[in-house]
Amino acid sequence: MNAFSSLSRRSLLRWLLYPSALSFFLPARLLAERLAFSSNDLLALRLVRVFTSEKSARRVGSEYLRRAPEEADLPRLVDRIASTHPQRRAQLEQASVTELRELLNQALREDFALGRTIDVSGWVLSQTEVRLCALAALL
Repeated sequence: MNAFSSLSRRSLLRWLLYPSALSFFLPARLLAERLAFSSNDLLALRLVRVFTSEKSARRVGSEYLRRAPEEADLPRLVDRIASTHPQRRAQLEQASVTELRELLNQALREDFALGRTIDVSGWVLSQTEVRLCALAALL
């Protein structure tokens, strides 16, 4: 007998559908509170969705975190990505996926213009870019 044998189909369906039903009726911030997610967790999930290949992003992020283990902290990464401008966090939290990509592209361009780059296995990437990849590796 395993842990799921006493679970009825109806109970399983309720258990699986409860979070999605909540997301339909509750705003994201309230849902986060109900499910014990922080605003950093939600923003991290939104930021990682911009990747077309999360698998590649995770690989780059893992390599970066191997070299910079002090960055392996989700809230710290989100704060560093979102703090480049005074209003950046609010912009990132409220942006559509298209707007989010544009905001992040602006941050990447600024990083390169200001010399905020990091070499990861021969690839020269912006700080924002490697931190986004690190988020993907942590999630």
